[in-house]
Amino acid sequence: MKPKILFDARLYGTKHTGIGRYTKNLLLALKKNKDFKNYHWSLLVYPDLLAQIKKDLGNSFSYFTTTIKHYSVSEQILLPFYLYRFRSDLVHFSHFNKPLFYFGKSVVTIHDLIKHFSRGPSTTTRHPILYWPKYLAYLIQTFFTIKLNHIIVPSNFWRDYIISHFHLNPKKITTTYEATDPFFSNISSTIQTPQNYLIFTGNLYPHKNLNVIFQALKEIPDLKLKIISSRDLFKDQLTKEISKLKIKNQVEFLGYLPDSEFKDIYAKALALVHPSFLEGFSLTGLEAMALNCPVISSNSSCLPEIYQNSVLYFDPHQPKQLIKQIKLLQNNPKLRQSLINRGHLQVKKYSWENTAQLTLNVYHSLLK
Repeated sequence: MKPKILFDARLYGTKHTGIGRYTKNLLLALKKNKDFKNYHWSLLVYPDLLAQIKKDLGNSFSYFTTTIKHYSVSEQILLPFYLYRFRSDLVHFSHFNKPLFYFGKSVVTIHDLIKHFSRGPSTTTRHPILYWPKYLAYLIQTFFTIKLNHIIVPSNFWRDYIISHFHLNPKKITTTYEATDPFFSNISSTIQTPQNYLIFTGNLYPHKNLNVIFQALKEIPDLKLKIISSRDLFKDQLTKEISKLKIKNQVEFLGYLPDSEFKDIYAKALALVHPSFLEGFSLTGLEAMALNCPVISSNSSCLPEIYQNSVLYFDPHQPKQLIKQIKLLQNNPKLRQSLINRGHLQVKKYSWENTAQLTLNVYHSLLK
């Protein structure tokens, strides 16, 4: 009898940003793997996503819907009873929010533990009275999730941190690098003449460190910044900083853009700037590379591990270093071309097929 694997796909698709892309692309790649047929597969999904998921994945999975929301109290109390009904041999949770009272054999993907570093009232829009109890619950949740399950992480930076911080047996944690969406693999390699603007893509949380770009813009008044972000959290705080620095005419918030609209905006940019203090894996830079856009990146957390020698680095605490790298790129078209070429090679080092195979290896080892 085939082992039964249940995958929690409630956070499926681009609506759920990086976790959603991971869930979608991993499931697509698992379906194509030669060992897929050796298991019986079920997916747990939200009702409003069911039609799209079926369109993407077809009839290779059994689908079960639930309205139990992630991060909710009912997820912790009610979802375990729902999960036990499936009598699965293994459940894969695509985020750390596995119910504490589900004790079946599980794999949990932890994309990052940024909240262990970026914390306090300045990192939330909630009132402190609400923030601290929720933060304590997060710490309890992550502690027991890590201790009681096999963990998958997207970079060795986080693997090393978890092993050290939680005294975890290295055999209980596996790194599976992620990759760009297949959409980005069919982009033209034609290089366009850059216009005088930078791109930032991602959410607007404080650890993303947009202020360092704002400070650079202040010193380069003819340079502009286009911000692509599907979420408005912290936009008000950033708008105040923009007004304070008197760079309002240099910054444009584009909001959410579908992948199909990325092409020209990226290809015509001087560069994408990735100023974060912390990241889990960061597809943002790899997507830019696939779209013929060079990257200027922070040298913090996992970014040097993922980008290697394909980008220009700067200390995220040093605006002058960022300014130096921007001006270097502005004045050196050959360097820009070289970074684009190196970016193409870097993107090819990662594939969802490999991610799927490593994930299946984890399943196999736990089900032996």
